[in-house]
Amino acid sequence: MQPNLVDHLAAFIAVTETGSFSVAARTLNRAVSSISYSLAQLETQCGFPLLKRGTRRSELTERGRALFGEAKAVVERARRFTSHAASLEQGAETRIRIAVDVVFPHAALHRALKTFISQHERVELQIFNSSLNNLWDELRAGRIDFALTLVAALPLDMEGQSFRQIVLRPTTAVDHPLALLGRPLTLADMQRERQIYFVESPSIDMERVGRVFSLDVWTANDLEHIRRLICNGVGWCFASEDFFAEELQNGIVRLLPCSDAQLQPSRTISAAWLADRRPGPLGRELVRLIADALDTAAGS
Repeated sequence: MQPNLVDHLAAFIAVTETGSFSVAARTLNRAVSSISYSLAQLETQCGFPLLKRGTRRSELTERGRALFGEAKAVVERARRFTSHAASLEQGAETRIRIAVDVVFPHAALHRALKTFISQHERVELQIFNSSLNNLWDELRAGRIDFALTLVAALPLDMEGQSFRQIVLRPTTAVDHPLALLGRPLTLADMQRERQIYFVESPSIDMERVGRVFSLDVWTANDLEHIRRLICNGVGWCFASEDFFAEELQNGIVRLLPCSDAQLQPSRTISAAWLADRRPGPLGRELVRLIADALDTAAGS
């Protein structure tokens, strides 16, 4: 690449987009003579004119039009290179690995990620579905940088940021026998009907998962399987309003009223990480964006 080529290309782009050497100079905070010099140098390097002369508004020649798209691509790549180098100089991460609990509110996460990636295009994000059964082991092993989860309490070797409380409610299809009882449900009611439960791996002992109430339990490691099983009236599951938002709005499923507090567990939506291995600056920024997105969702 020729010395100052990026500056010359930036001048070429600005003149083309504004139609004026003087406006391009103000846009780039350069002198008009500097813009003219860049265009002259660029045309000398190309061996042909890029802009038509003798017109009121600067217009591309046919060859200039053919090169304009490539000029923009080179300047954009140079901008990304500079931005990435600056992030590395500040100690920012080049990769962020996140474990996301299957019951974490995904809509808020995706809004935060959209904002984050618009500002940090070169960061590699790795997102893994997980559950509490494996999540802490993944953090301790260093395979992820932080986790997004719903917890009653963090382990002693973990730190984190709490966002807000959420209540998990038993949920069924509107035509399920539990939904048709028409009264607050008891533990005995729930025990008689099939419970659908997320289990990440076949190696996980059901006795350890902690929120099993039914005498008849089906498990799945895919949320869409659980969604379809519930919508088709196969059983009931614990869920948040976020998970079944569309189905609740369309009258496909129902949150069940319960007389026993055990059937309406409260959890804290949190980001968590190992106490002696905190997220870097970009990880912390992403956690802040997630907190903002959750606040916006709660207020809407």
